[in-house]
Amino acid sequence: MPAKTLKLIPLLLIGVIAFVDFSAAQEKKNQKADLNWVSYDEGLKIAAKNEKLIFVDFYTDWCGYCKKMDRETFANKEVSDYLKKNFVVVKVNAESKTAMELPTGSISGSQLSKSFGVRGYPTYWFLKPNGEKINNISGYSPPNKFIHVLMYVGGGHYETKTFTEFLSDTTASNK
Repeated sequence: MPAKTLKLIPLLLIGVIAFVDFSAAQEKKNQKADLNWVSYDEGLKIAAKNEKLIFVDFYTDWCGYCKKMDRETFANKEVSDYLKKNFVVVKVNAESKTAMELPTGSISGSQLSKSFGVRGYPTYWFLKPNGEKINNISGYSPPNKFIHVLMYVGGGHYETKTFTEFLSDTTASNK
């Protein structure tokens, strides 16, 4: 091997090590969240028992933004940690015909979606532990914006102020 090539080997090794280290750091940062998604009927039972709010994700299998939320927003550590701590997380396939058993009777994901007035995907509903509706939002939201919505509802701020007031207060306290 020529001497010039031998001199390049240590530089290449340093580059590979740096790349592997950077990749590991990125992977850790973007580590997939292990949210314990449950069905709607199971979520209602868990929330009532543990007095936790409910977060319902209405999705479809073909929805690109639903998949992007799973991949980017729900996989974000800050978002997933907040959801785990403050909510029972529920996923409902809005096109499913599979029956769930509720105290009021049997209902499919499709019927449940209609009863919540879901018209686009993804749509998220926030519920009280007894299943009473709080509010909903629709569409893709990046983690740095979605966390504020979760904090607004999860912290009970929706009971005393508008979301705009909450954001204004949060921004002012971070200065």
